[in-house]
Amino acid sequence: MTNNFPSSLDNSSEIVNQNSESGNLKTESELRAHSVWTKFIELLSDNLKSSEVNTWFSVIVPKSLDNNILTIIVPSEDYYSLIESRYNKIISKIVETLLGADGRLNYEITQMGLFSNSDKEKNVPASEPKSNVIELSSGKNIFDNIKSVDSGFDEEFNSNLNQKHIFDNFVKGESNELAVAAAYAITNNPGKTYNPFFVYGGVGLGKTHLVQAIGNEIFKKFPDKKIYYTTAPDFTTQFTTNIAQSRIDFSSNRNGTKKLDSFYKSLDVLILDDIQYLSGKEKTQDFMYQIFNTLYNEKKHIIFSSDKPISQIKGIEERLISRFQWGITVDMQPPNWEMRVAIIQKKFEETNIDAPEEVIHFIATNVKDSIRTIEGCIVGIIADSVLRFRGEVNLEIAENVISRVVGNVRRAKNISIENIIYTVAGYYNISENQILSRKRTKDIAFARQVAMFLAKELTSLTLETIGLNFGGKDHATVLYSYHSVSNLTKKDKDVLNQILEIKELLKNL
Repeated sequence: MTNNFPSSLDNSSEIVNQNSESGNLKTESELRAHSVWTKFIELLSDNLKSSEVNTWFSVIVPKSLDNNILTIIVPSEDYYSLIESRYNKIISKIVETLLGADGRLNYEITQMGLFSNSDKEKNVPASEPKSNVIELSSGKNIFDNIKSVDSGFDEEFNSNLNQKHIFDNFVKGESNELAVAAAYAITNNPGKTYNPFFVYGGVGLGKTHLVQAIGNEIFKKFPDKKIYYTTAPDFTTQFTTNIAQSRIDFSSNRNGTKKLDSFYKSLDVLILDDIQYLSGKEKTQDFMYQIFNTLYNEKKHIIFSSDKPISQIKGIEERLISRFQWGITVDMQPPNWEMRVAIIQKKFEETNIDAPEEVIHFIATNVKDSIRTIEGCIVGIIADSVLRFRGEVNLEIAENVISRVVGNVRRAKNISIENIIYTVAGYYNISENQILSRKRTKDIAFARQVAMFLAKELTSLTLETIGLNFGGKDHATVLYSYHSVSNLTKKDKDVLNQILEIKELLKNL
């Protein structure tokens, strides 16, 4: 097949020189890569929603194109894993269309460590890619480019757990409180407490992080335990590949799945993600049924996740459904505003980026559907700040990135102390003068503390400036008020609800 390069390559020498002078593309290889990647994005946009393209492909940087090998740079292993699991088929087709049947796509994973706690990763310059280059040849299954499906079972055991998915960096809130509590309880008594464990919730709410955190915590407490994480699609692929390789019918009991069966039944903890993808796969379900029975009877722990409740999963045999229900079922709901703020703060902290509070609040207000979308927006914001604004994170960047991902956004606006005092006074049915006075009656003093708390949280003013706006209070008084109300919101749900209601009133001013 003839390579389908964009026509802009005809004047490549002139463009190379121009870009070299401007500090952008410096070589013909880079120019070819950029041109082909532009065409790639166009074709991708014909098959995917614009929000998907912006979220997962906007921060990928084309590096070079040599000998029909297009090399692109992705910012983290998390990004690569998401792309390879979701978009492999369509990527393969587009690569073949653009580069021909022998075209290949290389991923270079940089050590930017966007969501990594590893200091080693954070200190490696973004310009130095990870040495492990993953090649995706068009027309092939992506698993073939990483490792043979069953070859790992003879080698040193690999749990498949992402070491970054731990309880310490999982943000807990009302939307996932029960799930986290049950998950942690399992780690103290695996195989006995809440077995099996079934967690469900919408896409991007942290289910994978949570179930892998269980595995990592169990391994930390019980290093001799054999723990294995996989997804239902990978499990199915392993099963069908073994059958295909043996060319013997599954029912004969003389097949290539014997090795796979022994491997799974030898586990102490099995974590199976996205079980909804077992739907309609009868023989794979039968294989899973046999494994479940063995592990359960031997008091080994089984952990499942799904994007929907058990009752809503179609195409799963009743006998398997009933076993999912033997233990505990918990759900994970979309995070509320407060929890989204906490998640965003943690993500920026993990990247060593100092994001202004107004940016954090803006993201939390406009990105509500999933933690994964929040992470995608943060990646986009960081990429924009590094590539275009010399590392600065500001509201303009956040608005541009989020508008690309979620569409219309609620424009950020400055909240003044005057508006805060006015809103708090109205909410508690007292006058603004009373808040600014030195009266210390219980109701007035509490309203004044709430107003100071909101002034510190919602504005960028210093403690001294806030104090001056409250009748000349010193910074220590403002700080005391802030901590007092902050502690109350963690202990008293009524106070937390009051704060949230006042914030909503402020947003609608």
